[in-house]
Amino acid sequence: MKKVVMLSAATLLSIAGIAVSQAADTASSTASTPAATASATASASTASATAPAAASTAKPEVPQDPPQVQKLIALYPNLIARIAPQGKVCFEGQECDISITAALGAADPNKPREGKVIYDGVCHTCHTTGLLGSPKFGDKAAWAPRIGKGVATLHTHALQGFNAMPAKGGNTDLLDVEVTNAVDYMVENAK
Repeated sequence: MKKVVMLSAATLLSIAGIAVSQAADTASSTASTPAATASATASASTASATAPAAASTAKPEVPQDPPQVQKLIALYPNLIARIAPQGKVCFEGQECDISITAALGAADPNKPREGKVIYDGVCHTCHTTGLLGSPKFGDKAAWAPRIGKGVATLHTHALQGFNAMPAKGGNTDLLDVEVTNAVDYMVENAK
């Protein structure tokens, strides 16, 4: 955690330095060319007079990254991927570009899938890494107190949600028996 905080502080200082250098560059370029500023102001006033006619046909200008940011991106190509959001919030009734069921296929009530299939398709996301305090797959010490509460309690928690875990691991299309199969699979591998 300490490294993350230090890294964040270093990043903020770097960004602040970029902003200060850009402001200094802008101030020095405007101060050094007063004639250019006057001509730019004059051209801006003429452009604003014709703006209503041109506004209907002109596309909005897309903002460009300043040169310092472009340089950072060139030096650190994985930078954008590292700071990208790790998830997406989807609301009921709205389109969402993710689908857990597509990876697993549709549930068949006549032929429920085995626990390993459900674990590999849904549960592994949190239980492989221990995300948000979830017990890691096969970690006997982490699973022992949970198993001590009884498998029926584990089934209930998995079906209805518990703490940070959503009901059915976030995939409400799973059959109840498939969820309990996944719990049984994880418990068997934690004994």
